[in-house]
Formats: sequence, C-alpha cells, structure tokens
Amino acid sequence: MKRTHQLSSGQPLTTQTLRAHGVDVERILSELVSDPASCGVLLTGSLAAGNGTPSSDVDLMVLVPHRTSLISTKEGVRFKNSRFSEALQYCDGIEVNVELAERSRVAEIMTWMTAIAPALYKPSELKFIPIIDGPELRFLHRLRVGLPLMNPSLVASWRDEFLVELLPTYLTVRHFMEVHEYLEDAISHRAISEESSRHVARIAVEEALVSILAALGITSAARKWLLIESRKAMATAGEVDRGLLEEGLLLHADCATGPLGGCLTRIEALHQRMAQRMSAEPELARAVEFLQGSIDYVLEHQG
Repeated sequence: MKRTHQLSSGQPLTTQTLRAHGVDVERILSELVSDPASCGVLLTGSLAAGNGTPSSDVDLMVLVPHRTSLISTKEGVRFKNSRFSEALQYCDGIEVNVELAERSRVAEIMTWMTAIAPALYKPSELKFIPIIDGPELRFLHRLRVGLPLMNPSLVASWRDEFLVELLPTYLTVRHFMEVHEYLEDAISHRAISEESSRHVARIAVEEALVSILAALGITSAARKWLLIESRKAMATAGEVDRGLLEEGLLLHADCATGPLGGCLTRIEALHQRMAQRMSAEPELARAVEFLQGSIDYVLEHQG
C-alpha cells in the first residue's frame, strides 16, 4: 500500500536521505542496469523542484552510457517508446518511477539540439529547426533541472553535450512563433465556427504563456499545470513579465465567453508586447527581429 513520507520537509535530498526514508537508489539501479557505476542518476519531478508533498512519487532519471545493457527481465520494467524504458517500483510503500535514457537511443536528440543552436543565431534558418515534443522534450527538461544523485560528472557531461541550457531560448522562440500561427487559424475559423475560433484562440494564449515562462527559464510548463505555473511565476517575475503573464491569464479566461473580436485583438497586442520584451535580450533579439519581419498583423487596424 502506498504511504506518505517526509522527503518534502526541506532537508537536502541525497541518496543517503532517500535511503533513510526507504528508497535505496543504489539497489534500484543494480536491478535495472548491468554496470551501475557507469550511470548517472538524477532526482526529477516535484521533489527535485521543491514543490513536492508527503504523497509525491520519487521520480528518477538514469543516464545509461556506452550501450550499457538494460536488465529488462525484472518485473515492472517496460519499454515506454523507442527511446526510453520505464520502471515502476514500490519501496517500503513509496512509489518510485524510473526513466532510463540509454545513450544510443537518445543520440538523435543531441543532433536536434546541435541543429537548433546555429538556427537561433542565424535566424534565416529558423524555419528548418526540429520541433521537439513529448518524451524527448521532457527528457531535456529533466536533464537540465534534475538534481544529480549519482555520478554528477557524467550528468554534467550529458548536460553539455545535449546543450540543455539552450532549451529556454528554443522554447521561447518556438512558442512565440506558434502564437501567431494559432492566431491566424483562430481568425480563419471565425467565419466558420465561433466555438472553434474560441478554442484555437485559447491555444494561442497557451502558446504565449509557455513562451513567456520559457523566457523566465521555466521549461516545465506541462499543459495541465500551465495556468498554475503562470500564477506562481507572477510572484517573482519582474514588472514586464508579470504584466504579460497577467494579461495571458485574463485572456485565457476571456476567450471562453468574452467578445471574440476583442480577444483576438488582445492576443495580437500581447504577441507584440512579447516581441518587445524578447528584443531586449541579445540571444533573442536577432530571432525576434527576423520573425517580426515575416508577420503580417491584420487586426490592429480593424477597430
């Protein structure tokens, strides 16, 4: 039976702390890989982020280099997709979720990030950058922000090789682009179905919130927690970002029932304000300048 724990009490989270609470990371690792000493282990999820609760699961990510063999005969281990394996265990009643990233299976993600890097600094190539979603995006986020528990030097090496510090810039620019694309879709849907237009408009606002959060260095904004993450970020954001987040949250609600035309105009205005904010940062300015040159705003003069 699942039980609560005190891992969220503010104490430093280490392998020793976890073991004292019934989660033996070394034992878990020895059951999953044939050469534990060659692997890096990170604590991820809510406990690593500092917002865990006494009922939070323990989320681990294991970096498996050099084609180390995964031991896949243990009960609870299953292939999640073509890149990752997943193990679910209960340690003295605490649920432990383990994601295993084997180097050869994730190497393509490194190739994608290597392709993204020059595109952000040579904006004319932005249209060719890969779109990273789903488990791959989650892997990059967890690698970037996870708390190293074992073999920190290997964790640091993976972070450098996968260019994880580029992730906020990539997400900021990518979702900035998508705000406009969804806004155009919402405008085109309006003549066919107001309900459909409202739905797409809300997606455009969500894209804006993801972009704003990424500009603040927050790359964990899963859609189901997006509004909560946005409200939390407002508590520490500067005046400009706080204003953008506030308008985004208001728009998300207003797009459901407020005047549709007004909402679409406000989304366009929010997008322009985002461009101004991003242009103040050198690593974003060139990309924004290029993108703005290809965007034809159509609502601001309609009255």
